[in-house]
Amino acid sequence: MTKGKKYYLLTLICLLFLISYLDRVIISITAPSMMKEFKFDAGTMGLIFSAFAYPYALLQMVGGSLGDKFGPRKVLTGLMAWWSLFCIATGQAWSFISLFIYRLAFGFGEAGGFPVATRAIRGLYGQEKNGFMQGLTHAASRFGGAIAPPIVVFIMIKWNWRAPFYFLGALGLIWALLFWISFREEKPSGVEEKKAEKLPWKALLCNKNMWMLVFTDFCYGYSLWIYLTWMPTYLTGQRHFSILNMGFYASLPLTLGIFGDLLGGWVSDFIYKVNGNLRLARRLPIAVAFPMASALVWLGLNTNSGIAAVWFLAGAFFFLELANANLWATSMDVGGKKFSGSASGMMNTGFGLAGIISPMVFGYLLKYTGSWSYPFYVGVGLLLLGTISIFLVDPTKSLDSGENVTYQNGVNI
Repeated sequence: MTKGKKYYLLTLICLLFLISYLDRVIISITAPSMMKEFKFDAGTMGLIFSAFAYPYALLQMVGGSLGDKFGPRKVLTGLMAWWSLFCIATGQAWSFISLFIYRLAFGFGEAGGFPVATRAIRGLYGQEKNGFMQGLTHAASRFGGAIAPPIVVFIMIKWNWRAPFYFLGALGLIWALLFWISFREEKPSGVEEKKAEKLPWKALLCNKNMWMLVFTDFCYGYSLWIYLTWMPTYLTGQRHFSILNMGFYASLPLTLGIFGDLLGGWVSDFIYKVNGNLRLARRLPIAVAFPMASALVWLGLNTNSGIAAVWFLAGAFFFLELANANLWATSMDVGGKKFSGSASGMMNTGFGLAGIISPMVFGYLLKYTGSWSYPFYVGVGLLLLGTISIFLVDPTKSLDSGENVTYQNGVNI
């Protein structure tokens, strides 16, 4: 495959990540308008936020394994088309039940998106670029989240809260058509293909290494889901920003997150290139990032200035994303060339479970305590636990061919 073709396909995959977060963030920005129209309280809105994450959590491994078995072209095209249609359908919601069902269906589509995209990337580039590739693609997703607030607010002001779901859902359908036309898998030989179809379910589910990675991803995900669901409402409800100002300031954390993803992936690959120590390269950025994010969240919650709070919370998001690329790169390391989709799917189950728990816990703590701080502090505690658990994850243990592969100075031994 030529370099030009690889760059083009990588661009398409980055666009998938971007569109995914555009679509996810719409509901958090439109939430204040939804709550007003449907007369939802914080607990009810938390349930709607979490609906997306039930299938998202449960189907990560299924989606990833489908990508390993049938290839990214068929699976990613179908998933993007599915979730885009239900993004559009969300704009037609008329009640709590309809919103909940549409969000469930939306989550079914997005469940396999990132694991299968990870499988596609693993087929294009080698292990030495895992960190940077994950940083780049996840930076694209955060760029989607960053541009979503001003875009969605503009469309809302021009029309209503329903219109953004229509416009951005249609964008996903266009992507699905382009990807179907453009992407082709490089098929392995017959013997290798048979091996690739034997998915390592037992090896994954009995792997303590993977479960520690799942837990670390859960600790990361709890805080991230706060930004993806409750952050706009926090800015309007606690910091008293107008809808227009909220559209600008809600994009700031995700904007800084772009640089966190890029830097985190680059730092990890740089450490690996310099000393060949894959454990250090993947663990160190996360072990630094989680405590820093915790400290900045605490500062943001305890300042009297709304603008300062946004900047502190944005800084915390930067460090969250510094860790993110390394979590995904580690799943690629553990999955190896054959099973990176399955391993990534299992890891991202932790993120999906956090997506179920975090919005609901936040909503009910807010409802029953009246405090915006307690839900954030739960995330702080989990990040500190994640700082410990990442040292129990060994990225040098690969599932390729059912063997453990140890790396020393970048070479298999």
